[in-house]
Amino acid sequence: MKKNYNTADAEWEWYIGQLYYQLIKNLYKKKIKCVVELAPGFRYKIADALKELNFDGVIYVIDYSNDVLNYVKSKYEKILPNAKVICINKKFEESLDLIPKNIDLFLSNHSVDDLIISNYSNEEYNEESNNDLLYNDLLILWEKLYHDSSSVKKITSEIVKIFNELFTNKKIGLVIMSQYKSNSYFLGKSNYMDEIIEHCFNDIKILTDTDDTLINKLLNFYPFGKDDERYNGKYLTDNTQNAKHWIAGIVNEKICTKSSRNPKETS
Repeated sequence: MKKNYNTADAEWEWYIGQLYYQLIKNLYKKKIKCVVELAPGFRYKIADALKELNFDGVIYVIDYSNDVLNYVKSKYEKILPNAKVICINKKFEESLDLIPKNIDLFLSNHSVDDLIISNYSNEEYNEESNNDLLYNDLLILWEKLYHDSSSVKKITSEIVKIFNELFTNKKIGLVIMSQYKSNSYFLGKSNYMDEIIEHCFNDIKILTDTDDTLINKLLNFYPFGKDDERYNGKYLTDNTQNAKHWIAGIVNEKICTKSSRNPKETS
């Protein structure tokens, strides 16, 4: 079911979009013709960023939820009226054959946690019940996964392998991903998930040439205005605007290993 957004939600979408815009405009100087976005959920942060860039190319949006893609299709076409939106209703690992060989930007906001828990919950729940998991149920599920070290290793290794395959078999101009801490962390309810997510995210980050010093410099600005009281706390400057929670760079071809599978390529 589509989420109903209030003003605060819209402001947050715009804010994170501004961070992506700041990174893209400074790190990618070529014409942006092709974008791939992974797992947007019922959100539009990436679309807001691309709007700032007057994007008029093609964006491929990958999400396993058909409801999400229906929402994205409608929302993105309004935000990006000159762009072509192509939705891919597949799991991440099943989508690689359906995206182009040459990609200007690969973008994904806060998706690693979703990839991990969706993989794990598929072993515990059917698709319908998984879609209806409540917040507290998810926290319980993360705790269960935390104590299942073999599943953690298996799931995170598989996720990193998929990113390695993507980075190796496609020509990507720039990769930007974020995995800042959620409200659960600041409410003291994310102990079981943080370690798992951070480890997986950092293993993906190693596959790129992300320069944290540069990223921190680029993120040292104030979208809400320097006097906004939110900058007095740690939620923004030490979280969403801290390079440790971002991947932003080109693929490190020396570290990525060639996948044995050779995906089909779209034109």
